[in-house]
Amino acid sequence: MSQAANPKHTPLFSPSKLYPIASSGRHKQTLKLADEFLSGGASLIQVRENEMSDALLHRLLLEVRTLCRRFEALLIVNNRVDLALAVQADGVHLGQDDLPVEAARRLMGTEALIGLSTHNRTQFQDAQGRPIDYLAIGPVFSSSTKPGANPEVGLEAFRELAKASRLPVVAIGGIDLRRARALWAAGADSVAVISDLASHPFPSQRVGQYLKAAEEIEP
Repeated sequence: MSQAANPKHTPLFSPSKLYPIASSGRHKQTLKLADEFLSGGASLIQVRENEMSDALLHRLLLEVRTLCRRFEALLIVNNRVDLALAVQADGVHLGQDDLPVEAARRLMGTEALIGLSTHNRTQFQDAQGRPIDYLAIGPVFSSSTKPGANPEVGLEAFRELAKASRLPVVAIGGIDLRRARALWAAGADSVAVISDLASHPFPSQRVGQYLKAAEEIEP
């Protein structure tokens, strides 16, 4: 990823219908999940490990990056611009309280992918003019991963926001395969899934089920 002092950025990201997030709190388990997701056909993966030490997370990201290169998939790092740069990841996903996206863009350059989480209409509208490649809206439904962190957006409000977005929209929060179908129909470019993939006995098969379902809804 190139350095740029004053990058001029035009979003060009076209995300896959499925945006799997690997997160377990344990190095070997998260690496195994990443391998399963990619083996199942995922073309993009985010690693989210906010409690892991920097040294261990750096090692994990290097290993996942190797997997992603093998599968010709993209690696997105949650929150940590410094580690995304250190391992030459393809991008970073930021929350509302993380490094501002403008600063991340200056550090990472115009070719890096940058996503931003939004949780309400005000944040969604603010994100439209910022130098990002996609935005996430959520939680659309209550989430076991971040219970009570933000109010549910709901399917109808999500549909309204997705229709108004100039950027690709990723739905997140409480998503299973049934809800994924509803969200794609409501205008989601992609659905971010954590628990429904990680808790499945065969995560690679579950990824395949999502991808097959996505193909069935496309015109």
